[in-house]
Amino acid sequence: MVALLALCVLFAGVLSSCGQEIPEGEAGAAPLSERAENDVPLNPPTLRFHVSANGQVDASPDLEAEAGEVVAMVLENESDTRYELRLVNPDGGQVFAVEAPAGGRGDGRAMPREVGAHVAVVHPVADPEAGEEFTVEVSET
Repeated sequence: MVALLALCVLFAGVLSSCGQEIPEGEAGAAPLSERAENDVPLNPPTLRFHVSANGQVDASPDLEAEAGEVVAMVLENESDTRYELRLVNPDGGQVFAVEAPAGGRGDGRAMPREVGAHVAVVHPVADPEAGEEFTVEVSET
């Protein structure tokens, strides 16, 4: 009985601090005005790529991004083959990669850091040489 009473007192102390306002700077979190540059926006610009049932690859018309800003990357695949989407920077380094299963979708978020023409490559997973390339212009913010 005493142990149960001690446990109730302990929980009451913890729960009594719930909902109390913590002065700014004491919680360890920065105020919203000082958020880190890599915080993800709620609705980033989206670059869409689509593979039709017959393997035809198309891309959204506005393939643009800003250096240091998040961009959503979406690969919609209607074919019966797995496809991969890769974003490569001007130096040939991979920035982003995602696979879309047959009849499925792959997506994620990328943050290109270099200004210049990047290349988005969409190809069957089993045959990287059969890919379609699209230029993605990355400009300064």
